[in-house]
Amino acid sequence: MTDMWKYKGPIFDAHTHIGEPDTLDKMIQIEDKFGITAQIAIVHSKDGFLAAQDKYPERFVFAKYLSLADIAHYKVEPVVDDIVRTKDEGYSLAKTWFGPRWKDYIEDVPNGFRIDSPKLDPIFQALEDNDLPLLIHVADPDTYFELHYQDTSKYGTKEENLVQMENVMERHSSVVFHIPHFGAQPEIHRLPNLASWLDRFPNIVIDTASSRWMARELSKDTEKAREFLIKYADRILFGTDLSSGRGDHEYYGGRYNAQRILWETNLLDEPLPFEDADTKDSGGTFINGLDLPLRVLRKLYWENAIKIYGTPE
Repeated sequence: MTDMWKYKGPIFDAHTHIGEPDTLDKMIQIEDKFGITAQIAIVHSKDGFLAAQDKYPERFVFAKYLSLADIAHYKVEPVVDDIVRTKDEGYSLAKTWFGPRWKDYIEDVPNGFRIDSPKLDPIFQALEDNDLPLLIHVADPDTYFELHYQDTSKYGTKEENLVQMENVMERHSSVVFHIPHFGAQPEIHRLPNLASWLDRFPNIVIDTASSRWMARELSKDTEKAREFLIKYADRILFGTDLSSGRGDHEYYGGRYNAQRILWETNLLDEPLPFEDADTKDSGGTFINGLDLPLRVLRKLYWENAIKIYGTPE
C-alpha cells in the first residue's frame, strides 16, 4: 500500500507516549519504517526520559506530565513550581489529562471541580510566563459518553466538558493550547463548534490522534471533513497517541496506515486495519479517504509541528 502515498517527506508525530528504557528501541525501529523522524514524547518514566535523551538526542520533543492529583485538589503551588522547572529539566511542553474517566483514578475530588475554576488561573499564568505550551486532553468520543459515561452526575455531558475548555481558552489567550484528538470534536456535527474555537482562539492547535476515532468520524461526511482540513490546514498536527510500551509492528502499522488512507487517498469503504471497539458490534469502522492536497499534507505531517516545537535537538 505504500506506493499509493501521495506524501513522501518526513513525518512529525505530535502525540506519542514513552515509558521504560527497554521499550524505546522497538518503537523507533517500527516508526522509522513508516517515515516518522521526529515526535512529541509524553513522558511516563524518568528512566525512559533520560534514556531517550541520551540515545535519541535528535528525535524527541518531550512533554512533562503535570500532577493530576494536585490540579484536581486545587493544589496550585506545587504545579506552578513544576512548570517553572520544566524547561530546565529538558522538556519543551507540559501535558495534562482531563478525559472524563480521570475521576475514576483520583480520590476525594472536590464537589463541583471544574478545569475552568479561577483557582487554577495561577497554573495557566505560569505556563504563559514560562512560554510553555500545554497539551491538554478534554472530553472523549461521543461513543464513550454513550457507552461508558452514562453517569452524567460524575462525568458531566460532553458539552459541559467542552464548555469548560472553552472558558479556559477565553481567559488565557496567550497560552499555546495543543488540544489532542481534533479538539475532542472530529464528529461531523461538532466540526462547526471546533471551527468556532479555531476562529476565535489563534493560540490553539489540534492533533489527529487517535487513528480509529479520526477514521470513524471524519469518514462519515468526506465533503465536510475535507473542507475543514483544507480551511484549517495551518492548525492541525499529525498525531497517533501510540505508546512505546504497547504493541508490535502490526499495532503501529494499523494506526499509521489508517490515517494515511484517510488523509491521502480517495478510497471508499476501506476497512479499518484493526478492530474498533466502539463499532465492533455494529458493523465495524470503514475509511473513506479525503484525498487532501499535497500542500495540506506537508503542513499536517511536518510544517505545523516544526513551526511550534522546532526540530528536536
